[in-house]
Amino acid sequence: MFDIQNDRMGTVGYRIAPHVWGRGYCTEALKRIQTFIYTETKIDRLWTDIDVNNIASNRVVEKCGFTLEGTIRHGKFGSRYCDYNTWGFLREDYEKGKL
Repeated sequence: MFDIQNDRMGTVGYRIAPHVWGRGYCTEALKRIQTFIYTETKIDRLWTDIDVNNIASNRVVEKCGFTLEGTIRHGKFGSRYCDYNTWGFLREDYEKGKL
């Protein structure tokens, strides 16, 4: 988690070595981060941006209960321009058991 804004919201992200892709590590880690955030902090919103072509990463956040909030077309994503999805997860999602 990074880019925490006013103790209210923060960005989540992850990188994992290719030789361990597909083993569920990102999903497990993200769920643990969500649990920590919503039981130990006052943060209300987590969000992340993911390249539309990164099917696996989009699936990770979907499995973790994030809501697809929109797609930015031809937006700046890091140092390049591409289409990317914006995903969000709220404290109320956690409380409703969306995790």
